[in-house]
Amino acid sequence: MSEQPPGGFEEVDDLELQALQRELDDAFATTRPRQGFDDELWLHIQQSRPAPNRLADALAGLWRGITVVPVVPAAAVATFLVVLIGVGLFAYSGLGSMHGASTGSNGASLSEPNSARLVGNFGRLPSPVFSLGQKSGGALSPTGAADYAGPAQLTWTGHLDLTITVAPVFRYQEPSTIIADQFASGLGAVLHGRPSGFLGEYTTSDYTLKVRGTVQSPPSSPAYFIFSNLKMPSVEAAGAGQADIATVFLAEHSLVPEWNYTVAVDDSGDPIKVVYQRQFTVPGNGPTYLVDGNGLRFGLEVDLSNNRPVLASGMLPVSMDSANYPIVSADQAIRSALSTSQPVPVTSTPAPAVQLTQAELVYVLVPAGDHSFFEPAFLFSGTFKVNGQTLTKRVLVAAVDPSQRTS
Repeated sequence: MSEQPPGGFEEVDDLELQALQRELDDAFATTRPRQGFDDELWLHIQQSRPAPNRLADALAGLWRGITVVPVVPAAAVATFLVVLIGVGLFAYSGLGSMHGASTGSNGASLSEPNSARLVGNFGRLPSPVFSLGQKSGGALSPTGAADYAGPAQLTWTGHLDLTITVAPVFRYQEPSTIIADQFASGLGAVLHGRPSGFLGEYTTSDYTLKVRGTVQSPPSSPAYFIFSNLKMPSVEAAGAGQADIATVFLAEHSLVPEWNYTVAVDDSGDPIKVVYQRQFTVPGNGPTYLVDGNGLRFGLEVDLSNNRPVLASGMLPVSMDSANYPIVSADQAIRSALSTSQPVPVTSTPAPAVQLTQAELVYVLVPAGDHSFFEPAFLFSGTFKVNGQTLTKRVLVAAVDPSQRTS
């Protein structure tokens, strides 16, 4: 039997470990991460917990198992550590990446400027096309001021208080005839035909229902239209206002909207128009109205004549998903609005001077084929007088950062 060296095997192991430690110190002298990197890495690990980290946890568990077995020589353990640390350095160096650069969930390289990365998972969005001056069904014009859609020399004298930097974009798939049939069936209506431009026409004992898909220009969302016939009874609700009567009618036909809204009533003529103005919830901004291409709020409208519903038109219920996108700053939005100002003609009557005094974040429909979007926009407005008549000028500008849009 060979003679045991002085100090035993433990002393030999200690000497080997000390030598290995010196080698590791020399290796780390040029590859040690920058100051603070360890803390940042640990915070990232705790937040994301990807598969490589779980593997590291498993290896750490293996290390603990090795160290508690007394028959395993310390030198063998040290060799295992060298291999493990070498793998870690290889991973930190970036050489282990398939393409040499990390990518985000949307496939954008993290080495690119922030403005070049896509934040939302819908990819680049189509830019809205505003149709100021074109008629769009389902919107309520404010009383007391006519709309002016002509050229104007614009200035900004208001205050735009914007406290958010991102806003959700909503996307829906274009409804099919199956969706239209299911909606009509829920109302007890029977398919009568599929006229051109509509997904379907349906009938009941007291009204005709038509369902339509998205309209490209002027942009209009999928919608339904109820045309009452002579058998449609008046709504009996003693002491109820016009908004209450409209709501009773909608409740009787299971048409009360599930989305948030405010109610506006235009009783300047016959029929009286009751409009349920749709709102989207934007974190940090609160309820945000949906407007048409003219900047007018809409969602669902019930027309009443002597408490009798004669027409109801509203947004067809569709499933939507959402994704957050960066939006422009208040200063960028103001500059975009003023850029629509018309130059002063040399030989003709100059465009009227209009002071824009109000601005708000709104949502607009952006048709895009099989999938369409509700995107945030900024609505600017101001009034001016011409020959004693008060006119309202509205300007819409896209809110989503240009780097996230196709044009």
